[in-house]
Amino acid sequence: MIEHNTVHRASPMAPAQAAAPRGERTSVIRGHIATIAGFVRSGLAPELPSAVPWRFRVPGGPHGPATLTGLYFPSADSRELVILLHGMGGDVRSAYQRPATAALRAQGLSVLRLGQRGSSRDPEDLHHAGLWEDIAAVLSGDPTVARYERVFVIGFSMGGHVALHLAAARHPRLAAVASICSPLYLDRAVSHMDRRASAVYRRHVLRGLKRMYRDIARRRPMPVPPSVVDRAETLREWDRLTVVRRFGFGDPEAYYEAQGAGRLLRSLVTPALLLYSRQDPMVPPATLAGLGAHEGLSSPARVVWMDGGGHIALPRRLDLGLGEAVPATPYAQIAAWLRRHRAPGRAS
Repeated sequence: MIEHNTVHRASPMAPAQAAAPRGERTSVIRGHIATIAGFVRSGLAPELPSAVPWRFRVPGGPHGPATLTGLYFPSADSRELVILLHGMGGDVRSAYQRPATAALRAQGLSVLRLGQRGSSRDPEDLHHAGLWEDIAAVLSGDPTVARYERVFVIGFSMGGHVALHLAAARHPRLAAVASICSPLYLDRAVSHMDRRASAVYRRHVLRGLKRMYRDIARRRPMPVPPSVVDRAETLREWDRLTVVRRFGFGDPEAYYEAQGAGRLLRSLVTPALLLYSRQDPMVPPATLAGLGAHEGLSSPARVVWMDGGGHIALPRRLDLGLGEAVPATPYAQIAAWLRRHRAPGRAS
């Protein structure tokens, strides 16, 4: 189900419809401002003092063993847990997770910021945009997660892309997922990020990815020396040198085709909320044009287009049509939507 919802009830229009040139330029500028302002505000937000270090050893699976680390924020008497998945080049301390953590705990939810494979300070391996099996292993085997009656996942950008893969995997412990500003069609998304106009954002992402790769290379032999990877100036080149070589894809295009979440929209099993901003400068509507083919989805997916905000910078107010009793703040709305759903393997 594709909807066009904001607190102001935007009029229906195709998300990828071309705007007038002046209006389009204004929208792009507003998206840049909202994205950068959101980044600054998140960076200024204090970290919650109640973080508990978390650690889990993935025993094996298709990609081999790995140690995942994270930060756990328990809420007293809570029986519901939200797992947060960071974006590409990020980690559990990425600033945009601070306001999300505080807002979700204010709703009575416990929070686990889970670092994906390779993102810890002593990383052993890489992850990629479709590597959901590590999260499934956590859901199945982690004693912290096992305490909770209901478990949800919220993913930011590429973390949301992983969450959608998880939503297609029918895990009995997973009640629902929310994907915030996540790419769906990887080739288009990477081509957009590799444009000259996206250089600031691309360099920021690559900086985190290259740091991760250098840390991994100190612990294990890697197929491409860090000195070569450090010279990569595009995300496609990064993928060619690292993900493709590590996981055996033929080339970046084969990786994007095999792992793009857009192909999964009709096969989702777990309810999924997909939130997008029309002003997002990193995952703009043009990269999501395929969503138009999924009008009337029979799968449990809800796609909501927001007016305002930017990339993983939600607008101050959001209305998902959940009734007046739910505050129109983004994470109150998201939490209320998630709580409408129950995991298939656990009565609660």
